[in-house]
Amino acid sequence: QLACLLITTEMGKLEVEPTEIAVVQRGIKFSVDLPDGDSRGYVLEVYSGHFKIPDLGPIGANGLANPRDFLVPVAAYEDRDVKTESGEPAYTLVHKFCGKLFEAKMGHSPFDVVAWHGNYAPFKYDLKLFNTVNTVSYDHMDPSIFTVLTCATLEPGVAVADFVIFPPR
Repeated sequence: QLACLLITTEMGKLEVEPTEIAVVQRGIKFSVDLPDGDSRGYVLEVYSGHFKIPDLGPIGANGLANPRDFLVPVAAYEDRDVKTESGEPAYTLVHKFCGKLFEAKMGHSPFDVVAWHGNYAPFKYDLKLFNTVNTVSYDHMDPSIFTVLTCATLEPGVAVADFVIFPPR
């Protein structure tokens, strides 16, 4: 990733630096600003399930990505009514449903949520905090030990997508 992203959501803002990843779950309103100008990164959309930290099994509680290192935004409220010169709503909200994009006009900020409660929130994670586990004997470990987040299916051991990191040695 190159340069910083400022992701504004209904739950607040996330400033995402290079070496960090951000996850915005399905149904959450968001916008992305590029405060440093041009930026480069990757986008992945999953159509089934949600990303979660993989089960650690014999690795134990202190391996790979630690839950305490995932950061959620602090609640923020944006009280703005904006209209065009002709009096039309100035915000365009784009939603995706069943693979199609739909637009709706709004005259107030879509980020006017005062507070939120629960665990369905966007988050970010700094990949430099990933605790790499490796072998020093004779063979390579299974690549799953480098999984930061997984989006599981109903079939055990099969994922829709895995986000894997191969950190520097």
